[in-house]
Amino acid sequence: MYLFTAGLGIGLTGLQAAQNGINVTGQNITNINTPGYSRQRVNLSTGYAVQIDKLQFGLGVNVTQIQSIKDRFLEMQLTQTITRQVGTQVRYEGVENIAALFVDNGESGLGAELQKFFQSFQELAARPENDAVRTNVVTRAQILISGMKSRYSQIEDRRAEANRSVASIVNEVNSLAQQIARLNNEIATEIPKGSNNNARDQRQAMVDQMAELVGIQVYEDTQGRLTITVENGMPIVSGSSSIKMVANTLDANGQFTVEMEIGANGEKIDVTSAIKSGRMGGLLDLRDNILPGYLMQLDQLAAGVVYQVNQIHRDGVGLNDTIGGRDFFVSTDGGNDTWGLPNGVGSGNSYKGMVLKLGLNEDIVRDPRLVAACDPSATDEYGNSTAGPGNNDIALLLADLQNKGNTVDALNVGYTLDPVTGKYTVGNSGPFSNFISSIANKLGNEGQSLRVNANTDENIRAALEIQRDRLSAVDMDEEATNLIVYQRSYQACTRFVNVINQLTDQLINNFGR
Repeated sequence: MYLFTAGLGIGLTGLQAAQNGINVTGQNITNINTPGYSRQRVNLSTGYAVQIDKLQFGLGVNVTQIQSIKDRFLEMQLTQTITRQVGTQVRYEGVENIAALFVDNGESGLGAELQKFFQSFQELAARPENDAVRTNVVTRAQILISGMKSRYSQIEDRRAEANRSVASIVNEVNSLAQQIARLNNEIATEIPKGSNNNARDQRQAMVDQMAELVGIQVYEDTQGRLTITVENGMPIVSGSSSIKMVANTLDANGQFTVEMEIGANGEKIDVTSAIKSGRMGGLLDLRDNILPGYLMQLDQLAAGVVYQVNQIHRDGVGLNDTIGGRDFFVSTDGGNDTWGLPNGVGSGNSYKGMVLKLGLNEDIVRDPRLVAACDPSATDEYGNSTAGPGNNDIALLLADLQNKGNTVDALNVGYTLDPVTGKYTVGNSGPFSNFISSIANKLGNEGQSLRVNANTDENIRAALEIQRDRLSAVDMDEEATNLIVYQRSYQACTRFVNVINQLTDQLINNFGR
């Protein structure tokens, strides 16, 4: 009689196993379109055996685990690729956004504006007494200044946008860190171990989201909890706790630093320089390195134009001008009324903000006849003065600046005085046009390099996602097959239970007569 009742138990375990298999298959099918869901399977093992006389009889089947199909190493690889790919993509997009500012087709663009400015001096040299030509010099100078300021401001706007985005990302990272810490706690306290598959799927999806936002490293402990650190090893999630990230205002311009809170007293550590990857890493690099580099080049160009034009213009006089000695370009910040000589001559210079302060001498704007074209000290071969309204020596020198080398302090080494000409020069650049071309070329090369790297990382990410999907994604054909298998198993177990039931019924009835 025991064997009959044991048979009913065996059949029951088979029914339960098949029913669990059907339920898990249904779970997979209904979540086929759920982002981050990993397919599950029922792990089975044979039941305990009992010994009767010299024979052992199995007691059916046990459902040991509902397993989520994952490759932890593959997920960690994908996380690292995501954070690197997004950071590179953000840098590429940032460079591409400003590349259009330096496009020059010969008719428009910074190079064309500068060329037309110097050409106006060439026209002045041809007709130094013509008021309309002098007005054109002022107009071309104003267009040049406006163009440089516009480009400078647009790059500054992109820096400010990157800065604001950093603060926004900090809030998103903190929210994800809190949720991951909560899921860590759920996973660490799960009963039985390895059963909370939904929490693991949700947590991995959040880790991938965080990897897109900021460069992270991920580790898993023996309890299944994740420790997440930023790139310098500072933890942002540790077990069931999250460490708050803070965006603090650094200066009056509202530039943010990224800090992590440590200790119970609110102490903070600056991690800004450690964040290299993810969207935040890309934005910080744009804000602190890439975009300021192009701003500095615009400032260097402005400084070169100012210094070279002013030191020649100051030696000349305008029409009916008895004073002379005027700077063509002046500072508009109120601190200096002239920009005649470079500050820190002969030493490393910083020209930050030169473009924003760039302006024309208001006297010249009001009266273009003060544009210097004449050299008051000019003489002929016999020593006779040739100065006068028709003299164009200064205008010619100003026009020649267009093709003159060593005009821009491209390496920030400072200007030096040429003992022969008595003019300040710098020995590390070609003509202005070459310097402008170098900016455009650098943008193109940097953009190309970043695009190649971004595409490479994107291809690696796509390949890893395909591998993960091949392993973890729901395959409808496979699930349909499993559904049939479990259905047949359930039907077979039902028939087995019916057989045991009939035999038991016959045995009871026969003994009961």
